[in-house]
Amino acid sequence: MAEFTFERIHKDNLEHLVTLYRNAFNLKVKKDYLEKKYNTSMFGAGYIGYLALAENGTPAAYYGVFPIRCEYEGKIIMCAQSGDTMTHSNHRGKGLFIELAKKTYALAKESGISFIYGFPNQNSYPGFVNKLSWQHHENLNLYSIKVFTLPLAKLARKIAAFRPLYGLYVKLILSFCKEKTYGFPNSLTEAGENGIIHDKHFFEYKKYSDNVVLKLRGKKVWVKIDGRLWVGDFEYLSERGFVDVISSLKVVAFFLGTDEIHFHTHPGTSYNAFMSKLGKIKSTNPIGFLNLESGINVDSFKFQSGDFDTF
Repeated sequence: MAEFTFERIHKDNLEHLVTLYRNAFNLKVKKDYLEKKYNTSMFGAGYIGYLALAENGTPAAYYGVFPIRCEYEGKIIMCAQSGDTMTHSNHRGKGLFIELAKKTYALAKESGISFIYGFPNQNSYPGFVNKLSWQHHENLNLYSIKVFTLPLAKLARKIAAFRPLYGLYVKLILSFCKEKTYGFPNSLTEAGENGIIHDKHFFEYKKYSDNVVLKLRGKKVWVKIDGRLWVGDFEYLSERGFVDVISSLKVVAFFLGTDEIHFHTHPGTSYNAFMSKLGKIKSTNPIGFLNLESGINVDSFKFQSGDFDTF
């Protein structure tokens, strides 16, 4: 690793991530978006991650985690979601991911983070499990409900010139059911499960992403439109209430031109049971953990779509 130097991420070096996003993911992101996403100090720690810089000072790779507060056995503790693993195409296969992860986990532990969780894809899974000692006990289910409508949302995602007009249309449609109060408690923790705390700080932080809370059938629903209608969470619902709200969501999706409703559910939860009767499992995501503090039963935690850093 002599050809690289390692630097903790902070507000003043986020431009390096803009470069890595473009090279690794072919995505254009703005620095102010990254400032909002990486500033997690309201949860107890911020900017937990490391950059690898090549000898000429250009960014070679990055790995970091996003601290968040969770509820565990009635107590509030700090955990963190693994996210944004990026290696420049000129520096792949040099072991940077493992080196950066180890530095990040040491920093996380020093910062009071009890465990790391994440949803690794097929490319990163072997490294997390085989080289970083992650545990994998369950998979998160991604359910899909089809909606027959004009695929306006997918067109907007593909055709840049159409996006501004579609964005105005979305605001108009959602204005009829948008909830004035942004946020509500996590339905999983309301049901007595261990999970991420959804409070005012959580929802204020989540404003880095384009999501909104709707009110349907008198209940709040947290959604995001990105080619599809993603559901982050529902206000705690009975099965009858869940079915009614899904019916209303289908109407919203029809007018928005989103031909699929997506929702991640955790096996063993009531919403997973409800969704199994209404939609089909489109795919599954491994749920991985790295315990940094002894005595915590990490596989007791439950997650859903709104707990992803991409929501």
